[in-house]
Amino acid sequence: TILSKELVDAIDTLPQFPENIARINTLLNDPDFKLSDIAAYISNDIALTADLLKLVNSAAFSLANPCHKIADAVKLVGVNGIKNLLYSLGSIKSLGASTNEQRKLWDHSYRVAYSYNLARSFYASQRAIVDDAYVCGLLHDMGKVVFDFAHPKLIEKVKQICENKALSTSLIERLASGSNHAEIGALIAQKWNFPEIIGHSIRYHHDPDGAPENVKKLVGVVYLANMLVHYGEGDIEFYQFDPEILKEFRVENEEQLKKIAERLEAAFEKENGKS
Repeated sequence: TILSKELVDAIDTLPQFPENIARINTLLNDPDFKLSDIAAYISNDIALTADLLKLVNSAAFSLANPCHKIADAVKLVGVNGIKNLLYSLGSIKSLGASTNEQRKLWDHSYRVAYSYNLARSFYASQRAIVDDAYVCGLLHDMGKVVFDFAHPKLIEKVKQICENKALSTSLIERLASGSNHAEIGALIAQKWNFPEIIGHSIRYHHDPDGAPENVKKLVGVVYLANMLVHYGEGDIEFYQFDPEILKEFRVENEEQLKKIAERLEAAFEKENGKS
């Protein structure tokens, strides 16, 4: 924990959250803002407009008809939806997807973002969980992306921190292997002033039982989606799933789990082919 915090403070190469997106978030937090003002501001940014429309028209929002205007998109997805879209786009733009490892990490994250399908199926009446499932799934491994972004200079900084704090150098290997990526990702989310719920979903996506009570269900959705992706890729086995999470999602045997994994994969492939 000490090393993670020191590490986040030491990453001076980590970019600031995109200014245009941060500005829109500021406007959204103004009690006197108008949706029309937000739409106008977004429309003045061609790249942001294109990215937002692409996301709004994805299966995550299940619009009856394609949306071609930012003004309509803002009304359709609402304030929380716009904020989540901005957090998603801003993180990807800030951390990048230029290396093979980054692209691999984001591909995994996009698959986990399909946790919103689980949220719709099991918590359809709880709008907040459904609304937040996509962005929390997408950003759950942000700590890994951050580490890849800052590597290799980061290793030298980690060594120096270990020496200054009299910490075991074995922590370097543990950190490099990603063992603390959840905490690092949560600290980065805090550094970028993300909503607390996103930070919690990042921090506890491997430990849903440790999550605060008010976000346990959402974290459980992200946990299960992440595990299902790894399961589908043959990285883990059925016995490694948290029994309490399986019980929450009414999964009684491996056959049921396989069906859920296949449905999520099919949904992702359909959307991926479409986009």
